[in-house]
Amino acid sequence: MKRIFVNIIVLSVFLSALCFWVNYSSELKQAYNWAYKNKITTMNTIGWARLSDWLTREEMAKMISNYAVDILWKVPDTTKSCYFLDSNINPDLLQYVTESCQLWLMWQWITSFRPKDFVKRAEFWTVLSRMLWWNEYEWGVLYYENHLKALNVSWIMNNISSPYSNEVRWYVMLMLMRSVWWSADDIINNDQISDILNMLD
Repeated sequence: MKRIFVNIIVLSVFLSALCFWVNYSSELKQAYNWAYKNKITTMNTIGWARLSDWLTREEMAKMISNYAVDILWKVPDTTKSCYFLDSNINPDLLQYVTESCQLWLMWQWITSFRPKDFVKRAEFWTVLSRMLWWNEYEWGVLYYENHLKALNVSWIMNNISSPYSNEVRWYVMLMLMRSVWWSADDIINNDQISDILNMLD
């Protein structure tokens, strides 16, 4: 009886994962496969990757640190102390929180990292832009606006609405994958982006 119960549980998990897989678009499946291959997520099924969940700041720190170091070959500035006063940072993610700060991606001159806060779309736009173009688009009336314009005109990000909505995990994976394609194909360079931004202003 115990073996039958275990088999039922295993089968249920498998069918749930299969259902998740069938319901996702081909691009999202590709984004998940890419993210798993590149350690953006360590979950070995698309169902366990919680693609529809809102992303927390400490979780984003892990995703972007792995992306920046392993894919873009960026080197953390270890002379930057990046000490945060939060006591509730997941110990398994503390390394990535520190690293995301030492990469100059997540800091905002703060002493509290707010690890459990959900990431706002504007925050993710800003971090992704910093990874690709450093501080090229850092200054604007709204902290994220130039970052967003640059991502939009480079064809990485099409949906530029709702900046203060919570960001979801699948969208982050998809945008990271697209940005790798952007970097590889050199669709548009920094000078071209700057020219377009000047026209938009």
